[in-house]
Amino acid sequence: MGDNGFQVFKDDISTPGAFVCRDGVHFGYYASGTICPAVLLYKKGTEEIAAEIPFPEQSVSGNFYAMKVKFPAEDYEYNFRDGNRVVTDPYAGRIAGREVYGQVPSLSPHGIRGAFLTETYRWGDDRLPEIPFCDAVMYHLHVRGFTMHKNSGVGRGQKGTFAGLKKKIPYLLSLGINQVKLMPVYEFSELEIPEYLYTHTISGQRQSAAAASYEQSRNAQEFRKNYWGYGPGFYFAPKASYASSERADVEFKDMVRAFHANGIEVLLEFSFARETDIGLICACLTYWAREYHVDGFSIVGREDLSAVLARLPLFAGRKLICSWYPDDFTAENAAGMNHQIAQSNDGFLNDCRRLLKGDAGTLEAFAWRTRRNPAGCAQINYMTNHDGFTLMDLVSYNMKYNDGNGEMGRDGSDANYSWNCGEEGPSAKRRIAALRMRQRKNAYAMMLLSQGTPMLLAGDEFGNSQKGNNNPWCQDGELTWLDFSRTKANRELTAFVSQLIAYRKAHRILHLDAEPQCTDYLSSGFPDLSYHGERAWYGDTRSSSLHMGCMYSGHYAGEEDFLYIAWNFHWEAQQFALPLLPDGYSWVRVMDTNLPESFLPAEEQEHLGDLRMLSVTPRTVVLLEGRASVQKDGSRKKRRKTAAVRLDEQDE
Repeated sequence: MGDNGFQVFKDDISTPGAFVCRDGVHFGYYASGTICPAVLLYKKGTEEIAAEIPFPEQSVSGNFYAMKVKFPAEDYEYNFRDGNRVVTDPYAGRIAGREVYGQVPSLSPHGIRGAFLTETYRWGDDRLPEIPFCDAVMYHLHVRGFTMHKNSGVGRGQKGTFAGLKKKIPYLLSLGINQVKLMPVYEFSELEIPEYLYTHTISGQRQSAAAASYEQSRNAQEFRKNYWGYGPGFYFAPKASYASSERADVEFKDMVRAFHANGIEVLLEFSFARETDIGLICACLTYWAREYHVDGFSIVGREDLSAVLARLPLFAGRKLICSWYPDDFTAENAAGMNHQIAQSNDGFLNDCRRLLKGDAGTLEAFAWRTRRNPAGCAQINYMTNHDGFTLMDLVSYNMKYNDGNGEMGRDGSDANYSWNCGEEGPSAKRRIAALRMRQRKNAYAMMLLSQGTPMLLAGDEFGNSQKGNNNPWCQDGELTWLDFSRTKANRELTAFVSQLIAYRKAHRILHLDAEPQCTDYLSSGFPDLSYHGERAWYGDTRSSSLHMGCMYSGHYAGEEDFLYIAWNFHWEAQQFALPLLPDGYSWVRVMDTNLPESFLPAEEQEHLGDLRMLSVTPRTVVLLEGRASVQKDGSRKKRRKTAAVRLDEQDE
């Protein structure tokens, strides 16, 4: 029994952090020196130290100390004392002192504290959707920014929270989204407070100069925000200010459970500081998978972790997204990975943006990107990301406009591969508006008609703009909050996106679980994927070319139809030679990005008959289906021809 009435027991469990167990609360801590550490207990919601409980002098192992203390955990919060420092537990599952977003915290060393998870959450029949990467349509969003705007359609008390995001599930389902990737949701400091202001002693006294500077800044609210949340944080704790209730952990679990019930996976982004111990990282990811039923993780800015993390047993059942494909992840030694590992970087973005704007010498790279789906490691394809132009800004600005960030325009990439379509910024000209709409549709076609996993940036589907700011990491306001009222003016684009997603899902050939080989390896008479130009079967990827036809044979996905995608990124109309189909088949136009209603209703789809040459308008993507004619008995007439016969007939 301790001096303060707390029962203390030695504990041999070598687990860092604090957690409630049947006979008390376990505390584990790695001391930085030879001095025995202690636990500081505070009355809940205060900085008042209720007790200081030293660990047993004898460490469990090396500099690791552990003990078990019996007390009502729901009434207390805690920190560790390590020599003359107060340390908030990096393994804490809850953090107290940061409940209000943007509020300048106490400068006291006791202002931020760990808190205990004291309730058992009832997951019921929750199950992971277990969606293969090849079947996923990913949606990348910021929890606060997604529902913080006055036009978000979420009640005032739930704006910018996990509960608010849960309310938008019907909207995500209407688009066809089955996977969300969330920017950091762990407890990070959204305010950039100079380090010198934290010069204090164990008693919480501050140097007078630092105190005066702090109070002046505190009153003026001059601290810049880390809106995105990348950087150091308390990686085990859901962000308290992202919750509409006092229990961020429970609200986050409710959200995950609701997503799963609707067949949507939840992936989290983590940005681990360079000095973060690999043991803590592994424990963190395992904890979120076990405690919060998270489906996977995206690791940002730590390429060195890719090969190590990919081999953890955890990722036999959870997804892992890394920036770069590990060099030794070949098809042979990646066997059994089941495509749970994915690579995500700007390669697809750079090549496809350049072609979209009409840069020469980019067609061959685009052809490779559209079929890229390596064995053992899935490929994430995106045209926009949180760090860069939104899709609306990509077609509206030639230059970045980042002055509001306070970096004098030095921040953000200068290589955006954007094109303003003839006028910088917003335009009232119908011609420019129509071209920008078509270019955005073309961008979505590039993502959703390619192999790999498409990742859509939240708000792009209804024209979200950041006014040319391509690095709004410190902007917390209407510039970065999504204004859902824009859906009315962008109905055409939003409808197109949902239709294109549905089309992708309905045609397995567009999202195979292996990369197309561009050969007839099934002896079906057609290769799985072939390229065409002004001559059928002869794709032209010379540097001057900006148009290409791609044909998929549905036979390789258990489907009968053929798909032909005519990509024209030229500023003039181009001619495409259509391959001959088997007897009884003919081409039908089903999509044309130059049309307001780009997906044609069944009764308006254009049957091209025996048309040999297809003319495609400038900067347009056209999608054709090669369908078998329906006979009177309802059967489909078809007869295969060999590739050699087709080439001979087409050259005549």
